[in-house]
Amino acid sequence: MSLLDRTPMPSPTLSRRVLGLVCVGLLALSTAGCFRPMYAETTGDGTALPEKLGEVEVVFSPGRLGNEVRNDLIFNLTGGAGNPGGAPYQLVLQVTDSTQAAVVDTYTGLPEVELVSVDVNWQLIDTTKPVKAGQKPTPVTQGTAFGKASIDSGYQRFARSRAIRDAQNRASTVAAEMIRGQLASYFITTPKS
Repeated sequence: MSLLDRTPMPSPTLSRRVLGLVCVGLLALSTAGCFRPMYAETTGDGTALPEKLGEVEVVFSPGRLGNEVRNDLIFNLTGGAGNPGGAPYQLVLQVTDSTQAAVVDTYTGLPEVELVSVDVNWQLIDTTKPVKAGQKPTPVTQGTAFGKASIDSGYQRFARSRAIRDAQNRASTVAAEMIRGQLASYFITTPKS
């Protein structure tokens, strides 16, 4: 018996197809209200997401990279309106960086490609909650973010130094965008208090 001699399988009847489509439709309807889009227009308490993100004051962070991440965050959260003073939320940042050789020239022992990493630990503090004297405020949420960028190392010292600085700036921008996404997720999923 050859492949061409086989008789074809009978196709499912129309009623089985309709039943399958009805089951799929009922399943879709039953789960339709379970999901909330991450970039929804409103937060858990009913306010607009851009308005809620604009109520976050980014606290000064020491160092050049801390300032770079802070400036990127202020722009991402407020759309360029500036850092709001006396806002109901404060964002505290701790920024660290590192540079590692990814590819090393075996003849000279110098790095050819380097990986620059910027890591940020952040805490969001609700300033409207009272704090007892001598105690630090407890964060309502916290998280980590990171940004990585690679550079082609050269033998010129100043060109390499500038390339590392540019890579740190790119990695800081990525980390700031990641923090904005995490804050948006927090505000959307936080129920009305």
